[in-house]
Amino acid sequence: MRIVSIIPSPYEYSIPPGIMFEIKIAYQKFHEAVISIEGWLRSNDGKILAKAVEASPSGQPKSSEIGARGSIRDKNFKEEVYTSTLIARLEKKALNYIENRRIQNKKRDIFFTLDLNVRSIETRAEISHLHQTDPRPYLTKPLIVTKRSGAKDTGSLLAYAYDPEFFPSLTNLWVISGSGSQVFLSINQQSLKKEGIRIPSTDWIHDYAPKLELGEYFIVEIAKGKMTIKKAWEYVEKAEECYRQWDTKGAYANCREVGKLLSEVIKKRFRKSPMIKKWKRAIEKFEKLTSLDLHEEDIKEEVPKGEISISKADTEHILIVTKALIKYAEELLQEKRSIP
Repeated sequence: MRIVSIIPSPYEYSIPPGIMFEIKIAYQKFHEAVISIEGWLRSNDGKILAKAVEASPSGQPKSSEIGARGSIRDKNFKEEVYTSTLIARLEKKALNYIENRRIQNKKRDIFFTLDLNVRSIETRAEISHLHQTDPRPYLTKPLIVTKRSGAKDTGSLLAYAYDPEFFPSLTNLWVISGSGSQVFLSINQQSLKKEGIRIPSTDWIHDYAPKLELGEYFIVEIAKGKMTIKKAWEYVEKAEECYRQWDTKGAYANCREVGKLLSEVIKKRFRKSPMIKKWKRAIEKFEKLTSLDLHEEDIKEEVPKGEISISKADTEHILIVTKALIKYAEELLQEKRSIP
């Protein structure tokens, strides 16, 4: 058996909500049949998030046939696809862990692993090709068979001969063996794993988060100006990397460097231009904002001891403001070029 495909989607019809996986597994038709599937949903670092359970089938129950080797139906022993649905219900703690892992991904994508245990039934039966023959060429007198009831009947000779299109004239000539043993059927358990099940960031935000009770997101898109200040965006990339590693001081430090760099560029370009006044208003507020995580001692006197802490929301805020400030500086530089 092998996994052909796995398609995830949000599942909101349970408490707690979860993720539904439509799974397709290839198996050998007539040789084996899938009985059940269950497993574990893991994060991409191997942590177990939830148990994945096969959903109850709707409508008419499915049925599978198990056959024996050695008949005309051998050609039907070919690969088929078993389709099922698994549901992993996610507790709040697991959802928080998923969200933290998503933030650490540069593109904010999510990657899961499914560890599956597939139970199946497999046939070991083989058909003997027994052909009915006329006994007269081999016997001097008729072959009489005495039945258990005492009745007598004329018998026939049976001979084995391989026939790939075997189909006897009498139904009781379907003689079955256990492929060299007395075992005709076996119940097997097989482990299948699918890594790298990806949920893109946009799908998670728009489709999954509201249905998983994570709340709704708003997306901020800040386009780079035509006059891109490359060094400033490099600082932003470093700040975002610090944020993914939960290094808030590193994130704030890189954002503060952005402010210093932009001030140098603007002052050099505009000098005594009125544009400088507009810039000073923007940068003064920015400098005060970016000093929050670097100089906590400056504001500790204003609040009770131990109540100063930098949260995820604080860091996200400074990252958004920093990107907006770069865009603002780039637009100012563009306005300078357009002045005749």
